[in-house]
Amino acid sequence: MVNDSLGTICNAHVVHADLSDDGALDEKCIKLAELAATAVDFPKTGKIVNMPTQLKPKQYPDFMGKENFQSYKSEKILGRQIKDFYNTDNAPCSELEILPSGIPYDEDLQVLDSASFLNDAWDCKLKYDLQLNGLLGQYKVSREEEIVTGHIWSMPKHGSKKQGEMKDRIKALRKEFRKVFDQLGVEFDQISEEERNAVSEKKTSAWYQVTYHPIWAKKSLKLQEPDQEGETVNLSFAWIAADYLARIKIKRKGAGPGNSLKPIDMLGRYIADRI
Repeated sequence: MVNDSLGTICNAHVVHADLSDDGALDEKCIKLAELAATAVDFPKTGKIVNMPTQLKPKQYPDFMGKENFQSYKSEKILGRQIKDFYNTDNAPCSELEILPSGIPYDEDLQVLDSASFLNDAWDCKLKYDLQLNGLLGQYKVSREEEIVTGHIWSMPKHGSKKQGEMKDRIKALRKEFRKVFDQLGVEFDQISEEERNAVSEKKTSAWYQVTYHPIWAKKSLKLQEPDQEGETVNLSFAWIAADYLARIKIKRKGAGPGNSLKPIDMLGRYIADRI
């Protein structure tokens, strides 16, 4: 129920940001961001979030593909980019190879004392990738990025029902490993929320490192099946804890100049004050 509420809240955030000239800084978006943050913290706080009726969208931008709802033509940059993409003769991207040398590694996400979590993070990634690759193979989907972006080009034409089934199983997989992430161990049961967040950030950093660091990426590449086409590295594992990645990045960069009126700096200060 909580995860369903979070998805509804995030979708509403996209709609209101698209409709407003203020984008994500719109008053409704800020309220939805607060609700999303509360929903994400449910495993720790037990606080259930309900979607306010007045914030439920009455129509959706066309790029969201909500076929069962009333839609409108989006004129924002995201809507224009997606329309340009679909209006272009796009060949499947199965030839794209994500090599370790080409994966950008953000050192801001490397947290002090996270090394003690690396071995456990690597074990979790191996299990996650094994199950993810199994699902991709079962549904004959070539690339991880297809399920991440939602633009599934390689799957045989089984109709929306088959795609929906696969997406539900991918969602369940991510939910399963989010529970693994949230379980810090009995030795951390009696610590304060601030200390627990600090431990979670170290664990997040370890999950990021075993996914993106060139040394770990090369290890992933060596474990590929000999008959697997191309050379790619799965990257979605690190983003299971995307909320904590955002916390680390914002804290590392700070909230920006105190006198800056740039929307991104204003948003950064808003979020930083609530971390």
